[in-house]
Amino acid sequence: MKIRKTISWNDPLSLAHNIPDNEDKWILLYSGIKSNFTGRYSFLALRPKDEITSSSFDELSEKLSNDKSKFDNAWFGYLGYGLKNSLEKLAHDKTYDINFPDLWMVQYRLILVFEHNEEQITILAESEDDLKYIPSANPLKKFSKISVSNLKSNMSRSKYIDKVNKIKRAIARGDLYQANLTRKFYGNIDNANPIEIFCKLCDVSPSPYSAFLKFGNKYIISSSPERFLHIDKDGNANTRPIKGSAPRFKDKKEDQKSKEMLENSDKDRAENLMIVDLSRNDLSRGCNPGSVKVEGLFDVTSYATVHHMASTVKGKKASNVSSLDLVKHCFPPGSMTGAPKIKAMEVCTKLEELKRGVYAGGIGWLGGDGSVDLSVVIRTLIIDGNKFEFQVGGAIVTDSKAEAELNETITKAKAIAITLGINFEKLADI
Repeated sequence: MKIRKTISWNDPLSLAHNIPDNEDKWILLYSGIKSNFTGRYSFLALRPKDEITSSSFDELSEKLSNDKSKFDNAWFGYLGYGLKNSLEKLAHDKTYDINFPDLWMVQYRLILVFEHNEEQITILAESEDDLKYIPSANPLKKFSKISVSNLKSNMSRSKYIDKVNKIKRAIARGDLYQANLTRKFYGNIDNANPIEIFCKLCDVSPSPYSAFLKFGNKYIISSSPERFLHIDKDGNANTRPIKGSAPRFKDKKEDQKSKEMLENSDKDRAENLMIVDLSRNDLSRGCNPGSVKVEGLFDVTSYATVHHMASTVKGKKASNVSSLDLVKHCFPPGSMTGAPKIKAMEVCTKLEELKRGVYAGGIGWLGGDGSVDLSVVIRTLIIDGNKFEFQVGGAIVTDSKAEAELNETITKAKAIAITLGINFEKLADI
């Protein structure tokens, strides 16, 4: 970037909310809350200069340089779940009305880096002309009423329960240990201003990995709490899989009880440990021998609508392995597949019937110096014209109870349902 300057502080949402409608492609990666593992920076990227849409990693691999500064040759966007088919021999998922490319990454001429601790904004730009496109800061407007219709799901209550039991029988046969079964909700949306929806979701469910991606009339609106993979310029890598969830309650005693039950749950610990083992294996494929370690095992973090159990796995990337290669070794996120990974993906593809699309992949950026920061695509709303979808899931293990698993998915859908004005308690019966 040829220009680097700082400007006075404004919250990222107050700027993003005022980006003109004619800005066709832009991305906000927003740290809505600070945590002990992330939340220091937000990024607003505008003015695209190059773009990749693909069903494989090949073109990104050719264009991504690891010998420049972090934001020279940086790419922002998403890696969709369908990229699994470019890495392994797997059955292709069934098509669906909403079709995004498996990979959509963009280079930008203008990047705003928000440093929350110091309340400082650093502007990186290709030219003086790009500076004209920095949005003005204005207070957030009152949210418009959203109209949702034709709400459907790819699984009824009975179908979901039947499929949970099918997975349990497969586990009993020794086919696998765990499968992350997901359920899609979809329909039509009218009178929707996507950036308003994003701001409302950030209010309902603050998250360290919130994201707003606009590609023409296609939008990705995410409030993910989960880190997929972080790599710094020196090759220090870590992933933080979430496995194990419990609902939040307004009553403090009831809420604390829910958190403690999660902390002490043998079933949730077993779920988490399986994915920790999988993550260790994935990282080990591209890290120095003996460098992969587990930290913060079974750490419970509380968010607005849900308590989550997560563990951190760290490693040192081998010098002969590129950062993108390490991403590929870990893709898709193990918390969204199950274990063993390939068998779990085969089982989920067969049972879910509709392709996951962007969901269960990664959102974030890859820097020109080899640094990477990607979240797991969960708690995410996808909008394509007047159509929308969102997806929720949970890990099925041998001692899963189908009704409890169904209730867990509804807990995870709560924030998006509230944002869209949907009665989340009725989602189980759609």
